[in-house]
Amino acid sequence: MIERKKDLHGPYGHCRSANGQTAISIRSLTFRVICLCAIMAHPAKVIGAESNLEHKMSPMNTATSNPEFGLRSGSLIVAPVPFSDPMIDTGLALGAGYLFKIDEGSDPSLLGIGYLRSQNGSIAYGLTFNLAFMDNRWTIGTTYINADIDYDLITGFGTLPINQQGELIKVKLMYGVTPDFRLGVTARYLESTIGSSDPIFPNLPRLFRLPNAFTTKGVGLIADYSNVDDKTYPTSGFNLSFSSTYNEPSGRFGEDYIKSILTYDTYFTTSDTGVIAMRLVGCSAPGRVPFYDLCSLGGTDAFRGYNITQFLDNALVSAQVEYRKRLGKRIGVVAFGGVGAVGDALDTLDDVGSAVGLGLRYRVSEKFPVDFAVDGSVSEAGDGLLYISVGQRF
Repeated sequence: MIERKKDLHGPYGHCRSANGQTAISIRSLTFRVICLCAIMAHPAKVIGAESNLEHKMSPMNTATSNPEFGLRSGSLIVAPVPFSDPMIDTGLALGAGYLFKIDEGSDPSLLGIGYLRSQNGSIAYGLTFNLAFMDNRWTIGTTYINADIDYDLITGFGTLPINQQGELIKVKLMYGVTPDFRLGVTARYLESTIGSSDPIFPNLPRLFRLPNAFTTKGVGLIADYSNVDDKTYPTSGFNLSFSSTYNEPSGRFGEDYIKSILTYDTYFTTSDTGVIAMRLVGCSAPGRVPFYDLCSLGGTDAFRGYNITQFLDNALVSAQVEYRKRLGKRIGVVAFGGVGAVGDALDTLDDVGSAVGLGLRYRVSEKFPVDFAVDGSVSEAGDGLLYISVGQRF
Protein backbone atom coordinates (compact mmCIF):
# COMPACT_ATOMS: atom_id res chain seq x y z
CA MET A 1 0.00 0.00 0.00
CA ILE A 2 1.23 3.50 -0.80
CA GLU A 3 0.90 6.01 2.00
CA ARG A 4 -0.78 9.15 0.73
CA LYS A 5 -0.71 12.71 1.85
CA LYS A 6 -1.49 15.32 -0.76
CA ASP A 7 0.66 13.65 -3.42
CA LEU A 8 1.88 10.19 -4.28
CA HIS A 9 4.42 9.07 -1.67
CA GLY A 10 5.74 5.80 -0.32
CA PRO A 11 8.43 3.28 -1.32
CA TYR A 12 8.23 4.41 -4.95
CA GLY A 13 8.71 8.11 -4.29
CA HIS A 14 6.88 11.20 -5.40
CA CYS A 15 5.95 10.54 -9.05
CA ARG A 16 5.15 13.47 -11.27
CA SER A 17 6.09 14.29 -14.84
CA ALA A 18 8.44 17.11 -15.75
CA ASN A 19 5.61 19.43 -16.74
CA GLY A 20 3.94 19.06 -13.34
CA GLN A 21 1.64 16.21 -14.32
CA THR A 22 1.94 12.72 -12.93
CA ALA A 23 3.87 10.01 -14.73
CA ILE A 24 2.03 7.03 -16.25
CA SER A 25 2.42 3.27 -16.09
CA ILE A 26 2.65 0.83 -18.96
CA ARG A 27 -1.04 0.15 -19.06
CA SER A 28 -2.11 3.77 -19.27
CA LEU A 29 -1.72 3.26 -23.02
CA THR A 30 -3.73 0.06 -22.98
CA PHE A 31 -6.99 1.99 -22.94
CA ARG A 32 -6.21 4.01 -26.06
CA VAL A 33 -5.05 1.09 -28.18
CA ILE A 34 -8.03 -1.06 -27.18
CA CYS A 35 -10.41 1.83 -27.78
CA LEU A 36 -8.82 2.56 -31.14
CA CYS A 37 -9.56 -0.98 -32.30
CA ALA A 38 -13.10 -0.69 -30.95
CA ILE A 39 -13.85 2.73 -32.43
CA MET A 40 -13.21 1.50 -35.95
CA ALA A 41 -16.03 -1.02 -35.75
CA HIS A 42 -17.86 -0.53 -32.44
CA PRO A 43 -18.66 3.19 -32.01
CA ALA A 44 -19.20 3.38 -28.26
CA LYS A 45 -18.64 5.09 -24.94
CA VAL A 46 -14.95 4.40 -25.33
CA ILE A 47 -13.65 6.14 -22.24
CA GLY A 48 -15.65 4.44 -19.52
CA ALA A 49 -13.09 2.57 -17.43
CA GLU A 50 -13.11 -0.28 -14.96
CA SER A 51 -9.57 0.51 -13.71
CA ASN A 52 -6.56 2.62 -14.50
CA LEU A 53 -4.86 -0.50 -15.92
CA GLU A 54 -7.49 -2.19 -17.99
CA HIS A 55 -10.30 -0.11 -19.37
CA LYS A 56 -13.68 -1.46 -20.20
CA MET A 57 -14.52 -1.80 -23.89
CA SER A 58 -18.31 -1.77 -24.27
CA PRO A 59 -19.52 -3.75 -27.31
CA MET A 60 -22.07 -2.13 -29.57
CA ASN A 61 -25.43 -3.48 -30.67
CA THR A 62 -25.67 -1.14 -33.64
CA ALA A 63 -22.22 -1.17 -35.21
CA THR A 64 -23.73 -1.49 -38.68
CA SER A 65 -27.24 -0.83 -39.91
CA ASN A 66 -27.94 -4.10 -41.76
CA PRO A 67 -24.84 -6.33 -41.62
CA GLU A 68 -24.87 -9.61 -43.52
CA PHE A 69 -23.90 -12.89 -41.93
CA GLY A 70 -20.55 -14.64 -42.09
CA LEU A 71 -16.91 -13.64 -41.98
CA ARG A 72 -16.66 -12.89 -45.72
CA SER A 73 -19.66 -10.55 -45.63
CA GLY A 74 -18.20 -8.18 -43.07
CA SER A 75 -17.12 -4.55 -43.27
CA LEU A 76 -13.58 -3.17 -43.02
CA ILE A 77 -13.11 0.28 -41.48
CA VAL A 78 -9.78 2.16 -41.28
CA ALA A 79 -9.33 5.58 -39.69
CA PRO A 80 -6.86 7.88 -37.86
CA VAL A 81 -7.80 9.20 -34.40
CA PRO A 82 -5.96 12.28 -33.04
CA PHE A 83 -5.86 12.65 -29.26
CA SER A 84 -4.71 14.97 -26.50
CA ASP A 85 -4.47 13.80 -22.91
CA PRO A 86 -2.56 14.86 -19.79
CA MET A 87 -0.98 11.41 -19.50
CA ILE A 88 1.03 11.30 -22.74
CA ASP A 89 0.50 14.69 -24.39
CA THR A 90 -0.77 14.79 -27.99
CA GLY A 91 -0.49 12.13 -30.66
CA LEU A 92 -2.14 10.12 -33.38
CA ALA A 93 -3.62 6.63 -33.31
CA LEU A 94 -4.24 4.53 -36.41
CA GLY A 95 -6.64 1.62 -36.41
CA ALA A 96 -8.47 -0.90 -38.54
CA GLY A 97 -11.50 -2.94 -37.58
CA TYR A 98 -13.22 -5.79 -39.41
CA LEU A 99 -16.88 -6.17 -38.47
CA PHE A 100 -19.04 -9.21 -39.15
CA LYS A 101 -22.00 -11.16 -37.72
CA ILE A 102 -21.77 -14.82 -36.75
CA ASP A 103 -25.55 -15.30 -36.60
CA GLU A 104 -28.66 -13.22 -37.18
CA GLY A 105 -29.58 -12.70 -33.53
CA SER A 106 -26.14 -11.65 -32.29
CA ASP A 107 -24.37 -8.29 -32.14
CA PRO A 108 -21.58 -7.65 -34.67
CA SER A 109 -18.24 -9.28 -33.84
CA LEU A 110 -14.92 -7.45 -34.18
CA LEU A 111 -11.36 -8.12 -35.30
CA GLY A 112 -9.19 -5.05 -34.74
CA ILE A 113 -5.64 -3.73 -34.81
CA GLY A 114 -4.35 -0.40 -33.54
CA TYR A 115 -1.15 1.64 -33.41
CA LEU A 116 -0.45 4.70 -31.27
CA ARG A 117 2.41 7.20 -31.09
CA SER A 118 2.56 10.27 -28.86
CA GLN A 119 4.61 13.43 -29.11
CA ASN A 120 7.00 12.33 -26.36
CA GLY A 121 7.99 9.20 -28.31
CA SER A 122 5.77 6.68 -26.54
CA ILE A 123 4.61 3.87 -28.84
CA ALA A 124 1.99 1.16 -28.43
CA TYR A 125 0.21 -1.31 -30.66
CA GLY A 126 -2.52 -3.84 -30.01
CA LEU A 127 -4.68 -6.62 -31.39
CA THR A 128 -8.20 -7.41 -30.23
CA PHE A 129 -11.17 -9.57 -31.13
CA ASN A 130 -14.66 -9.78 -29.67
CA LEU A 131 -17.04 -12.52 -30.79
CA ALA A 132 -20.80 -12.63 -30.10
CA PHE A 133 -22.73 -15.77 -30.97
CA MET A 134 -25.79 -17.93 -30.16
CA ASP A 135 -28.17 -14.94 -30.27
CA ASN A 136 -25.89 -12.92 -27.95
CA ARG A 137 -26.00 -15.64 -25.33
CA TRP A 138 -22.20 -15.84 -25.35
CA THR A 139 -19.45 -13.29 -25.97
CA ILE A 140 -15.70 -13.87 -25.80
CA GLY A 141 -12.96 -11.30 -26.21
CA THR A 142 -9.16 -11.22 -26.18
CA THR A 143 -6.79 -8.24 -26.25
CA TYR A 144 -3.02 -8.06 -26.66
CA ILE A 145 -1.08 -4.82 -26.02
CA ASN A 146 2.64 -4.07 -26.49
CA ALA A 147 3.91 -0.66 -25.32
CA ASP A 148 7.19 1.25 -24.99
CA ILE A 149 6.79 4.45 -22.95
CA ASP A 150 9.14 7.28 -21.97
CA TYR A 151 8.30 9.68 -19.16
CA ASP A 152 9.97 11.71 -16.42
CA LEU A 153 9.86 10.71 -12.76
CA ILE A 154 10.37 13.68 -10.42
CA THR A 155 11.59 12.67 -6.97
CA GLY A 156 13.35 14.20 -4.01
CA PHE A 157 16.58 13.31 -5.82
CA GLY A 158 15.62 15.25 -8.96
CA THR A 159 14.12 14.33 -12.30
CA LEU A 160 14.72 10.77 -13.51
CA PRO A 161 13.95 9.86 -17.14
CA ILE A 162 12.15 6.52 -17.20
CA ASN A 163 11.62 3.97 -19.94
CA GLN A 164 8.95 1.34 -19.38
CA GLN A 165 8.17 -1.54 -21.69
CA GLY A 166 5.60 -4.25 -21.34
CA GLU A 167 3.00 -6.61 -22.72
CA LEU A 168 -0.56 -7.23 -21.60
CA ILE A 169 -2.92 -10.09 -22.46
CA LYS A 170 -6.53 -10.06 -21.31
CA VAL A 171 -9.34 -12.58 -21.93
CA LYS A 172 -13.03 -12.15 -21.09
CA LEU A 173 -15.95 -14.60 -21.35
CA MET A 174 -19.54 -13.41 -20.77
CA TYR A 175 -22.86 -15.29 -20.59
CA GLY A 176 -26.19 -13.53 -21.15
CA VAL A 177 -28.56 -14.65 -18.39
CA THR A 178 -31.19 -12.30 -19.84
CA PRO A 179 -31.00 -9.75 -22.68
CA ASP A 180 -30.05 -7.09 -20.10
CA PHE A 181 -28.05 -9.07 -17.51
CA ARG A 182 -24.67 -10.73 -18.14
CA LEU A 183 -22.21 -12.66 -15.98
CA GLY A 184 -18.67 -13.58 -16.83
CA VAL A 185 -15.08 -14.32 -15.94
CA THR A 186 -11.90 -12.50 -16.89
CA ALA A 187 -8.17 -13.23 -16.80
CA ARG A 188 -5.14 -11.03 -17.43
CA TYR A 189 -1.34 -11.26 -17.61
CA LEU A 190 1.05 -8.29 -17.49
CA GLU A 191 4.80 -8.52 -18.06
CA SER A 192 6.86 -5.34 -17.80
CA THR A 193 10.32 -3.85 -17.22
CA ILE A 194 11.28 -0.42 -15.90
CA GLY A 195 14.61 1.37 -16.24
CA SER A 196 16.18 4.70 -17.13
CA SER A 197 16.08 6.12 -20.65
CA ASP A 198 19.13 8.31 -19.94
CA PRO A 199 22.64 6.75 -19.95
CA ILE A 200 23.57 8.94 -16.99
CA PHE A 201 21.01 7.00 -14.96
CA PRO A 202 21.28 3.42 -16.28
CA ASN A 203 19.56 2.16 -13.12
CA LEU A 204 17.13 3.86 -10.80
CA PRO A 205 18.14 4.59 -7.20
CA ARG A 206 17.19 1.74 -4.85
CA LEU A 207 14.39 3.79 -3.30
CA PHE A 208 12.55 3.87 -6.64
CA ARG A 209 13.78 0.65 -8.19
CA LEU A 210 11.32 -1.93 -9.43
CA PRO A 211 12.29 -5.46 -10.46
CA ASN A 212 14.01 -5.41 -13.84
CA ALA A 213 11.20 -7.67 -14.97
CA PHE A 214 7.94 -8.21 -13.09
CA THR A 215 4.58 -9.78 -13.81
CA THR A 216 1.01 -9.55 -12.57
CA LYS A 217 -1.52 -12.36 -13.02
CA GLY A 218 -5.20 -11.98 -12.28
CA VAL A 219 -8.55 -13.78 -12.50
CA GLY A 220 -11.91 -12.29 -11.69
CA LEU A 221 -15.68 -12.21 -11.86
CA ILE A 222 -17.69 -9.57 -13.72
CA ALA A 223 -21.38 -8.70 -13.93
CA ASP A 224 -23.29 -6.14 -15.98
CA TYR A 225 -26.91 -5.02 -16.12
CA SER A 226 -27.93 -2.46 -18.74
CA ASN A 227 -31.30 -1.23 -20.03
CA VAL A 228 -30.13 1.93 -21.82
CA ASP A 229 -31.93 2.85 -25.02
CA ASP A 230 -28.73 3.23 -27.07
CA LYS A 231 -25.24 2.04 -26.15
CA THR A 232 -23.51 4.66 -28.31
CA TYR A 233 -25.42 7.77 -27.20
CA PRO A 234 -27.80 6.79 -24.38
CA THR A 235 -30.62 9.15 -23.48
CA SER A 236 -32.52 7.03 -20.94
CA GLY A 237 -32.01 3.99 -18.75
CA PHE A 238 -29.09 2.93 -16.58
CA ASN A 239 -26.08 0.63 -16.52
CA LEU A 240 -24.74 -1.13 -13.41
CA SER A 241 -21.46 -3.04 -13.61
CA PHE A 242 -19.29 -4.84 -11.06
CA SER A 243 -15.88 -6.47 -11.24
CA SER A 244 -13.74 -8.20 -8.63
CA THR A 245 -10.28 -9.50 -9.52
CA TYR A 246 -7.81 -11.59 -7.54
CA ASN A 247 -4.23 -10.61 -8.44
CA GLU A 248 -0.82 -12.18 -7.92
CA PRO A 249 2.08 -9.74 -8.50
CA SER A 250 5.68 -10.90 -8.62
CA GLY A 251 8.96 -9.67 -7.16
CA ARG A 252 8.78 -6.61 -4.93
CA PHE A 253 5.00 -6.62 -5.29
CA GLY A 254 4.74 -10.09 -3.78
CA GLU A 255 1.48 -9.81 -1.81
CA ASP A 256 -1.78 -11.02 -3.35
CA TYR A 257 -4.70 -8.61 -3.37
CA ILE A 258 -8.31 -8.27 -4.55
CA LYS A 259 -9.56 -5.21 -6.40
CA SER A 260 -13.30 -4.56 -6.73
CA ILE A 261 -15.09 -1.82 -8.69
CA LEU A 262 -18.78 -0.86 -8.81
CA THR A 263 -19.96 1.58 -11.51
CA TYR A 264 -23.45 3.04 -11.93
CA ASP A 265 -24.38 5.18 -14.96
CA THR A 266 -27.82 6.69 -15.47
CA TYR A 267 -29.35 8.93 -18.16
CA PHE A 268 -32.32 11.33 -18.25
CA THR A 269 -33.85 13.11 -21.23
CA THR A 270 -34.54 16.79 -20.54
CA SER A 271 -35.76 17.76 -24.03
CA ASP A 272 -35.60 16.56 -27.62
CA THR A 273 -31.94 17.59 -27.74
CA GLY A 274 -30.86 17.55 -24.08
CA VAL A 275 -29.61 14.70 -21.87
CA ILE A 276 -28.28 14.53 -18.33
CA ALA A 277 -25.75 11.75 -17.67
CA MET A 278 -24.54 10.77 -14.19
CA ARG A 279 -21.84 8.37 -13.00
CA LEU A 280 -21.15 7.02 -9.50
CA VAL A 281 -18.07 4.84 -8.88
CA GLY A 282 -16.76 2.96 -5.87
CA CYS A 283 -13.42 1.15 -5.78
CA SER A 284 -11.69 -0.92 -3.10
CA ALA A 285 -8.24 -2.57 -3.26
CA PRO A 286 -7.10 -3.22 0.34
CA GLY A 287 -3.61 -4.34 1.25
CA ARG A 288 -0.16 -3.65 -0.20
CA VAL A 289 -1.24 -2.99 -3.80
CA PRO A 290 1.23 -2.04 -6.58
CA PHE A 291 0.98 1.64 -7.53
CA TYR A 292 -0.14 0.71 -11.07
CA ASP A 293 -3.25 -1.07 -9.78
CA LEU A 294 -4.48 1.29 -7.07
CA CYS A 295 -7.87 2.98 -7.34
CA SER A 296 -7.41 6.07 -9.49
CA LEU A 297 -9.38 9.29 -9.89
CA GLY A 298 -9.49 9.53 -13.67
CA GLY A 299 -8.25 6.02 -14.39
CA THR A 300 -10.89 3.97 -12.61
CA ASP A 301 -13.82 6.30 -13.26
CA ALA A 302 -12.92 8.42 -16.38
CA PHE A 303 -12.87 11.58 -14.25
CA ARG A 304 -11.65 14.72 -16.09
CA GLY A 305 -9.47 17.33 -14.39
CA TYR A 306 -6.48 15.34 -13.10
CA ASN A 307 -3.81 13.01 -14.37
CA ILE A 308 -4.80 9.43 -13.62
CA THR A 309 -1.96 8.96 -11.13
CA GLN A 310 -2.41 12.20 -9.18
CA PHE A 311 -5.03 10.67 -6.85
CA LEU A 312 -4.08 7.04 -6.15
CA ASP A 313 -4.95 4.97 -3.10
CA ASN A 314 -6.60 1.78 -1.85
CA ALA A 315 -10.15 3.14 -1.99
CA LEU A 316 -12.10 5.64 -4.09
CA VAL A 317 -15.57 7.12 -4.36
CA SER A 318 -16.50 9.62 -7.08
CA ALA A 319 -19.56 11.28 -8.59
CA GLN A 320 -19.87 13.00 -11.97
CA VAL A 321 -22.66 14.73 -13.87
CA GLU A 322 -22.73 15.93 -17.47
CA TYR A 323 -25.31 17.89 -19.45
CA ARG A 324 -25.30 17.11 -23.19
CA LYS A 325 -27.01 19.37 -25.71
CA ARG A 326 -27.33 18.84 -29.45
CA LEU A 327 -27.29 22.07 -31.49
CA GLY A 328 -27.95 20.37 -34.81
CA LYS A 329 -27.19 17.18 -36.72
CA ARG A 330 -23.44 17.60 -36.32
CA ILE A 331 -22.69 19.97 -33.42
CA GLY A 332 -23.17 19.43 -29.71
CA VAL A 333 -21.95 20.93 -26.43
CA VAL A 334 -21.50 19.56 -22.91
CA ALA A 335 -21.00 20.95 -19.42
CA PHE A 336 -19.64 18.66 -16.72
CA GLY A 337 -18.47 18.56 -13.14
CA GLY A 338 -17.50 16.06 -10.51
CA VAL A 339 -15.95 15.34 -7.15
CA GLY A 340 -13.95 12.34 -5.97
CA ALA A 341 -11.97 11.21 -2.97
CA VAL A 342 -9.34 8.54 -2.28
CA GLY A 343 -7.97 7.07 0.94
CA ASP A 344 -6.62 4.02 2.70
CA ALA A 345 -10.16 2.60 3.00
CA LEU A 346 -13.73 3.54 2.12
CA ASP A 347 -14.24 4.97 5.62
CA THR A 348 -11.08 7.14 5.44
CA LEU A 349 -11.43 9.02 2.17
CA ASP A 350 -9.43 12.11 3.13
CA ASP A 351 -7.88 13.23 -0.18
CA VAL A 352 -10.50 15.08 -2.25
CA GLY A 353 -10.43 16.53 -5.75
CA SER A 354 -13.07 18.30 -7.81
CA ALA A 355 -13.24 19.77 -11.32
CA VAL A 356 -15.64 21.35 -13.81
CA GLY A 357 -15.47 21.91 -17.54
CA LEU A 358 -17.02 22.52 -20.93
CA GLY A 359 -16.81 20.51 -24.13
CA LEU A 360 -17.59 20.59 -27.84
CA ARG A 361 -18.90 17.61 -29.86
CA TYR A 362 -18.83 16.99 -33.60
CA ARG A 363 -20.84 14.07 -35.00
CA VAL A 364 -18.40 12.19 -37.26
CA SER A 365 -20.95 9.80 -38.76
CA GLU A 366 -24.44 10.26 -40.15
CA LYS A 367 -25.13 6.55 -39.63
CA PHE A 368 -24.03 6.27 -35.97
CA PRO A 369 -24.18 8.81 -33.08
CA VAL A 370 -20.39 8.88 -32.65
CA ASP A 371 -18.87 12.21 -31.57
CA PHE A 372 -15.39 13.69 -31.85
CA ALA A 373 -14.94 15.26 -28.41
CA VAL A 374 -12.87 18.24 -27.23
CA ASP A 375 -13.13 18.93 -23.48
CA GLY A 376 -11.49 21.56 -21.30
CA SER A 377 -11.47 21.07 -17.53
CA VAL A 378 -10.44 23.19 -14.55
CA SER A 379 -9.60 21.62 -11.19
CA GLU A 380 -10.23 23.16 -7.77
CA ALA A 381 -6.56 24.26 -7.77
CA GLY A 382 -7.11 26.21 -10.99
CA ASP A 383 -5.15 23.84 -13.25
CA GLY A 384 -6.57 23.42 -16.75
CA LEU A 385 -6.36 20.30 -18.90
CA LEU A 386 -7.44 19.57 -22.48
CA TYR A 387 -8.88 16.25 -23.65
CA ILE A 388 -9.41 15.22 -27.26
CA SER A 389 -11.03 11.84 -27.91
CA VAL A 390 -13.79 9.96 -29.70
CA GLY A 391 -17.00 8.89 -27.98
CA GLN A 392 -18.78 9.89 -24.79
CA ARG A 393 -16.95 9.86 -21.48
CA PHE A 394 -19.59 7.58 -19.96
